[in-house]
This record gives sequence, structure tokens and C-alpha cells, in this order.
Amino acid sequence: MQHTRASLNKIIPQPGDGLYNNKRVLTVVEDTSGGIHDTMIAAYDKQGYEELGGGSEHRNCADNLVEGLSAIGEYHTPTIYPSPLNFFMNIPVHEDRTTISFEAPVSKAGQYVSLRAEVDLVIASCACPQDILKINCGNPVDAHFEIP
Repeated sequence: MQHTRASLNKIIPQPGDGLYNNKRVLTVVEDTSGGIHDTMIAAYDKQGYEELGGGSEHRNCADNLVEGLSAIGEYHTPTIYPSPLNFFMNIPVHEDRTTISFEAPVSKAGQYVSLRAEVDLVIASCACPQDILKINCGNPVDAHFEIP
């Protein structure tokens, strides 16, 4: 996401915008969710949930990423996790321009984001299991993916 933010000069991509690593890999085609997404927060890991009081066994996005990609032979245990694009996650930057907060989503069930791959790639995604902070209203739900 650091390449996306720098290339777009904004923190939330919108329809028509590219998503980048060191080159454009995806394009946001449609977004029916109201456009509130996060490009700044790292994938929570075991240590993050321990710090929140969720314990070391709490499911987390970092381990989900490694497990999913390892299962298809695409990934090994990293020392640094990729910076995720957290669709539907509401992390506003406050008026002081230095602080953020974890807020409830503004998206509703059935809303979606459509992406177009610009190159051959492997995408890993998971439904965020966060049930401690406001970001899933304490009730994580399944994510659904469709590849035409």
C-alpha cells in the first residue's frame, strides 16, 4: 500500500485508481460501499491480539495470510508482512492530522468492491477476525469473493 498511496497521492483508492506494488497490478473498477477503506493499518498478528487482551490463540490476518499462501506453495513464513488493503475498514485520520482511530464500518451487507487484474497475480484475502475493536462491530462476518 505504500506504493499505492505514493502513486495516487491519497490514502483511499477510488474507482479508476490503480493499486500498486512497484507497478500497477489492480484497478478499482466499482465500489458500492461508500468508499471508506484503509491503506495504513498493518495486518493484525498474534502479538497485536495479545496486546489487546485477546490471547495468543486468537485468529489473525497475518497468520491467515501465511497459512493460505503456504497451502498453495506461494509463500513462506515472512519476517515482514505485506501492507494490506483493508476493504471496508474505517480508520479515519483526525483533524489534528496526526491521530487515527478504529471505527465501526460504514459499509452495509451486500455492498462490494470490484477489481480488475492488470497482470497475472496471486491475491490473498481474508475476512478480518477482529472482534475486540469497533472495526467489525464486535461481530466479524464472512467475506465472499467472486472471480469471473
